[in-house]
Amino acid sequence: MQTQVMFDRQICFAAASEVDRVRKSRIRLSPLAYCVLLFHFLLPVSAAEPDRLSVYAPEARYSIPVMTLEGRQYVGLLELVEPLGTPELKAEGKRWRLHIPDPKSAGKFAEAEFEEGSPKAKVRGRQTTLSAPARSESRHLLLPMHGIGTVLIPLLGTDVTFHEAARRLFLGGTASAISSELRRGEPSILALHFAEAVNPNIHSEGNALILSFTRDPIVSFTEYQGLNDKLFASSAYQESNGAATLTINGTAPLLAKFADNGRTILISAAPAPPAPTTVASSPPVTQPEVPPEVAVQAPNVTDSAVLGAISPSARRPQAPTFLVVIDPGHGGTDTGARITPILSEKEITLALARRLRQELQARHVAVIMLRDSDSDLSLDQRVAATNLARPWVFISLHAEPGASLHIYTPVLPAPYDRPLERSTFLPWQSAQGAFSAESGSLASAAADALNKHKLNAQVRPAFLQPLHSIAAPAIAVEVPADAKGLKIPADQLAGALAAAIAERKPNTGGTQ
Repeated sequence: MQTQVMFDRQICFAAASEVDRVRKSRIRLSPLAYCVLLFHFLLPVSAAEPDRLSVYAPEARYSIPVMTLEGRQYVGLLELVEPLGTPELKAEGKRWRLHIPDPKSAGKFAEAEFEEGSPKAKVRGRQTTLSAPARSESRHLLLPMHGIGTVLIPLLGTDVTFHEAARRLFLGGTASAISSELRRGEPSILALHFAEAVNPNIHSEGNALILSFTRDPIVSFTEYQGLNDKLFASSAYQESNGAATLTINGTAPLLAKFADNGRTILISAAPAPPAPTTVASSPPVTQPEVPPEVAVQAPNVTDSAVLGAISPSARRPQAPTFLVVIDPGHGGTDTGARITPILSEKEITLALARRLRQELQARHVAVIMLRDSDSDLSLDQRVAATNLARPWVFISLHAEPGASLHIYTPVLPAPYDRPLERSTFLPWQSAQGAFSAESGSLASAAADALNKHKLNAQVRPAFLQPLHSIAAPAIAVEVPADAKGLKIPADQLAGALAAAIAERKPNTGGTQ
């Protein structure tokens, strides 16, 4: 393991050296071209996605790791049932005893007993046989994943549907089928309907739109369907490694929008990009806002993860003239605020960031997301990735239990003896000083756009990292949340923020 880490770091440092060599040469790189070059070197070291089991229950949706031992797949018993109650698992030598609140009888407990090295088990006093012997690793009791229903059905008193090949486990009848409706027209619209609000990861590859569902218990009884439409060619459904993927193949680029509070996804033709304009030969015009060459002092960060912090969505063939960086707060081991015992801030911010990205892309605004998965990013990594991309706007998203919507502008850590000039070297801890006025203007514009949707936002200054180190107009948005997620309509929130940001796009004459 140590050898692999050292090897990965050597590749990352070699990539950084090569990129710096190109920067110092006579080849002038645009900000996004710099990101593309960096990713070209970093892609070979990406690790394979670990095996996981996704569990869908009425009270919780979660994923747990899967281990392979002697050719069999195992899962941790405590990890499997902990989100469903408050279980206790105790070991007495090689015997393990599980106590969990009885879903059938309030105030009572259900019990199960297991023995390391034996396939014999006892659930609610009745003998059962596992598909393989129980195992113990690092004081964790592991049960074979195959046939896990023999334990869960009597223990929880619920029905179990297990898509074992795809590692998707549905408890209590949570699985619900996708229904689709092709609304033919010029152009047509494909409507996908769901029994409850969904939050897939959506991305495109050419003319294919790919929706990946991990936390949503959706299923489909049709693996392939020809659509025979001028815009839509076919749809394909597959399941793998705890996720379901729906691919819509079109004859042109496609765009997805949410409707009916997230219970419907409307897929249509993506808007055509703005037609290029021919400009008569004249001296170049200097843009009024963020200059292309703002030098920012680098932090003392040697971790190679800084180099790979930018989302793969940054890999575009040409650099956009207007770029927005979205920072979904927290992630990985940093869960943020606990909205409920099973819902954390990091999940809400990522879902909102994806919705905001869709709204911005619909307005022809290029977007980079600092994370598009449940990954760890330090504050320094977020700052380094953002300033490397040199965006025109930076927006950080947060959530908290409450009822108020807040927009924060950065308060710098110390007063300045003299105004900062953008064309000079900007210190790392106070780079925002050259952009504070524009950050305030952006916050006011965002609040006005939200007020038009009757979403009252309070604008406040705050010393909120990493805003003070961002070399661009920067704000943080904190949204109220409860057990059901956002307490305000996500589509209205994302649409209003996108409209306010798009207004700042130069030479557009207003929103797109």
